[in-house]
Amino acid sequence: MSVNASSASLAARALAVAALLCFAAAAANAADAASLPAPVVQPAPALAQADAPAFAVGEQWTFDYKNELEPQRDSTFTQTVTKIDDNGRVQLNGGAIVMNSVGNLVSTGGGNYQPSDEKLRFPLAVGKSWSASYVFSRGGWSAQGDREGKVVGVERIETPAGAFDTFRIEQVVVWSGIAGNGGHGTTHETDWYAPAVGRVVKFDYTDRPTKGAPTVTHVQLVGFKPGPASAARAASQ
Repeated sequence: MSVNASSASLAARALAVAALLCFAAAAANAADAASLPAPVVQPAPALAQADAPAFAVGEQWTFDYKNELEPQRDSTFTQTVTKIDDNGRVQLNGGAIVMNSVGNLVSTGGGNYQPSDEKLRFPLAVGKSWSASYVFSRGGWSAQGDREGKVVGVERIETPAGAFDTFRIEQVVVWSGIAGNGGHGTTHETDWYAPAVGRVVKFDYTDRPTKGAPTVTHVQLVGFKPGPASAARAASQ
């Protein structure tokens, strides 16, 4: 064999060995990659805190109401901010419903709360808890309610009005009649508060009087319309 042929043969063997080494390295890298855990997709940041909402005239929420005990009372209703007075109280539907400045009920067509129903206590954050007392009056009957509330987590929920990031709040109210025909009982309620619309967008409620059948109701948001001021505020953010 000539020198040139021998050199060519050696070069070919060297190239073959190099190719085998490259293949082995690639296979080893692939095996190492396969043995690594799959990348973890990081979830979107959870809600950290919700400050009190800033309501605007013209804002509108539409809710669906279901009553398991009295289904004939099922309905869909709309609440529209028609006025905000100098004390920050929010009038809905021409004053038929009144909320305080943070959205707690003060009066409804069914009665009045003093000072309010104390359902929300801002700022909201997971782990926050509160105690509050109020008096509810309707006609000649009134009762004291002692509320215990706690923010137990953050949840993204689906409603007919869309998906919302919410604070989940568990509440218990022990109530006792102090005028009229008396009575007493306990309510259990789960609320989902959505900072994006400034309201509880879903709640499940059970009222268990010591006498009589329990009342179980469910409410969820089915529509939301921002007011001119709130829309402008959101656009500027």
